[in-house]
Amino acid sequence: MKSTRRRIGKPATDVRKLAVLGGAGLGLICGAKADSTITFQGFTDNNTSISSLPGYGDNISLSTPDYIASLGLGGVLGTPNISLDWLGQWDTYTGWDGRGSVGQSDFNGGSPISILFTPTPDLAVRVASFDLDEWQGGGDGNISWSLTGSTSGELATGNFVMNTAGGRKTISPGVTGQVGEAVTLSLQLNSGGPSYFALDNLTFAQVPEPSALALGALGAVGALGAAVMRRRKRA
Repeated sequence: MKSTRRRIGKPATDVRKLAVLGGAGLGLICGAKADSTITFQGFTDNNTSISSLPGYGDNISLSTPDYIASLGLGGVLGTPNISLDWLGQWDTYTGWDGRGSVGQSDFNGGSPISILFTPTPDLAVRVASFDLDEWQGGGDGNISWSLTGSTSGELATGNFVMNTAGGRKTISPGVTGQVGEAVTLSLQLNSGGPSYFALDNLTFAQVPEPSALALGALGAVGALGAAVMRRRKRA
């Protein structure tokens, strides 16, 4: 009888464990991410169009002088399922006002300029943060920034304001587009010298990671099992 009780009790224990994992699994679906940060530190010269650099920022899966690829909760490194398009006049620049290499947002070619993030159909893009920077002597600068989803529309907007002394600020929108939706980061120059601004430390993610989907499915099974157990107890 003792061994019989163990055999009967063990599945119930397993179901309860799945129920606990169920909550965690669903949490992973919401929170799992793989991060990439573009640092631009691999640049070796100035005033080369970033759009002319083959695949710059595309499908990041390892760290290099230009990229920091972080391991996400589901075991995916970087953002291997997101490609980038650099629209407008984005230039390489090294030694930017003593703050290292950056992506120069040169508005001499027109405004706005933008970056298009395109995920694979099963994933969403999350733009976590980026630095906007003004070189000293550029006048009182004002840039409007926005993040827009191709389907959902406006996700976030704001203004970068800096006086002529220059400097940088970190913008942290932390917004996520819909699954399969392209997201555009746009910069509009309102005031200041058109060649005195730059972007740095662009951090973005793919959500959820493919492996997190499997964890979430397991979590859903666990939650269903817990519901069945509760019904049996009430009966």
